[in-house]
Amino acid sequence: MANSTNTAAPYQLYYFPIPGRAEASRVALSLANLDWKDNLINGEEYGRMKQNGDLPWGMVPILTTPEGVLAESAAILRYIGGMAGLTPTDPFQAAKVDEFIDGYEPFSPLSSDSFSIEDVEERTRAREALFEEDGKGTEGLKAVEKKIAESTTGWAASTTEMNIADLRVFTSLFGLFSGNFDGVIKATLADYPGLLQYHDKVANEPRIKAHYADISEGSLCWTYQPGAFADLV
Repeated sequence: MANSTNTAAPYQLYYFPIPGRAEASRVALSLANLDWKDNLINGEEYGRMKQNGDLPWGMVPILTTPEGVLAESAAILRYIGGMAGLTPTDPFQAAKVDEFIDGYEPFSPLSSDSFSIEDVEERTRAREALFEEDGKGTEGLKAVEKKIAESTTGWAASTTEMNIADLRVFTSLFGLFSGNFDGVIKATLADYPGLLQYHDKVANEPRIKAHYADISEGSLCWTYQPGAFADLV
């Protein structure tokens, strides 16, 4: 498996060198203080892993563990979240967190259809259309803002502390506005004060703030730092 010989770390995460669907798990792995390695793969390596049968469902991310290979980003996040203390011990509360993660997915603001468009100008126009008044991206942002507003604590699913659903929503939602996606601009968030308030809450959570304190210049993770969208308020 790609890069697996470079380290003896018992936990190995494989994904592309972008935040994407692996970022929440990266944060959880760090907060759990596990011995792990972040294997950043390219398209060629992904194709080789797929051809070799290394990917249980033909997709990344995957996480290799002492017990075997785990696929699917939500499953990985739930697995590591328990070790990081980010899953409620109460069964009903834990189920509500799972509900939030599963319920969020259909409202993810960036349509996967746009990724198959090769022409940059056409792809940009398609993504800009998503955030027009009646676009699916706008619908998604409004829905997520509404669900966050329903929380009695400010955390996803109304838990008393940050949970894995917060990691999923925070990294997925705000990662869209890093400049990595043609046609998706951070100014869009100016119309969503509830989401900006939520960003400030999560970005300033001590563990999250420390995790992103020393990102490299030009990192796509700049949107996860406190004040990333301060100019929109």
